[in-house]
Amino acid sequence: MQPIDGHTKLLGLFGDPVEHSFSPQLHNYISEVYGLNYAYGALHVKPKNLEAAVRGIVALGYAGVNVTAPHKIAVMQYLDCISEDAKKYGSVNTIKNVDGKLYGYSTDADGFYLSLLEGGAEVIGKDVLIFGAGGATRPVCVKFAMLGAKSITIINRTQEKADALAAFVKDACAYEVLTKREHSRYDLVINTTTVGMSPNVDACPINDFSFVDANTAAADMIYNPAETVFLRKMKENGAKVCINGLGMLIFQGIVAYEIFTDTKIDRSIYKDIKREVFGL
Repeated sequence: MQPIDGHTKLLGLFGDPVEHSFSPQLHNYISEVYGLNYAYGALHVKPKNLEAAVRGIVALGYAGVNVTAPHKIAVMQYLDCISEDAKKYGSVNTIKNVDGKLYGYSTDADGFYLSLLEGGAEVIGKDVLIFGAGGATRPVCVKFAMLGAKSITIINRTQEKADALAAFVKDACAYEVLTKREHSRYDLVINTTTVGMSPNVDACPINDFSFVDANTAAADMIYNPAETVFLRKMKENGAKVCINGLGMLIFQGIVAYEIFTDTKIDRSIYKDIKREVFGL
């Protein structure tokens, strides 16, 4: 880690909880590699203190912060400017302080898409099936729609939430999202739910894998465990490409770091971060 001195610029993560986050290790590693004088820490911010914490970014002179659950939507009301993409996505996970004005961005969808490309999966022109309609799903659906997915189908336990997300995407980019399965197979199948995440590692969000074949790619936003039951069963049913959520975590962090520091980060650092930060 770079030595901290009077010139060190501060970065952080707002969330509740944040103790589990690898973001400090990831961002501080990039600073060390690029020789930039930034220090990144995890800051436990409860919802009742969010507004005060956001004002503190300016008061304390932070260069920027990332935002994680449960604040990604609520934080938007306290910002001065929000990027066009973040407006479409309906959430913010990156805030940059520019001369006392706070700018909001969203790097989640870009990070997820880059992780798919790194893992050998494509979205453009593909039939995509997504399980889950929570906050993590919204920016991804909008991103995929804007990229040009052939079709996007959202399946959720609560039909109303799937319908609401479909309506959100239509309003954001005039794309018709399906909320019932209409295809016999899919090119890309994604789990955006927390089902199967540690410690409940034996759970799986689905039990029907009839839509999977050798040309189906699978992705899970969960990275702990590294192979969820969902990914294992997708593989057992023919999927040759299976991608966990670690790539999303790393790539969204890389894109956020570029925003914070106005520095272009070589994407090849992804493999170094996997090795040096995550030991993989």
